[in-house]
Amino acid sequence: MMPPHAFLGFLIGLSLTRAAETQPDHASLKPQRVHFQSRNFHNVLHWRPGKASTGNSSLYFVQYKMYGQRQWTNKETCWGIQEFFCDLTNETSAIQEPYYGRVKTASAGIHSGWTMTQRFIPWWERAKGV
Repeated sequence: MMPPHAFLGFLIGLSLTRAAETQPDHASLKPQRVHFQSRNFHNVLHWRPGKASTGNSSLYFVQYKMYGQRQWTNKETCWGIQEFFCDLTNETSAIQEPYYGRVKTASAGIHSGWTMTQRFIPWWERAKGV
């Protein structure tokens, strides 16, 4: 016969396991294919939801920085949004400078890690399109 406290421990462990199964993990929430799209120096960051992101319950947070800067800057109008894009035209206006963008997801109280773009130089993107 199992002692009562052992059975209680078993039930708690079982409920925690089931709760963990229904919660997405950090890695599966990470945004995918984060990249800039530029047309006539109109620079928009785009991404796809992570594997575990569900419908419109996920929120996205965007930051950007110029190459060489230590600190990332929050894009306030793209902080806690449900869209899969963020206009960073004003933040990337020095067209010959390199920039980076990054996005993270929050869903059901869990935050993903950041997914960062490759280096983006608006002038090069313009030159590629000509």
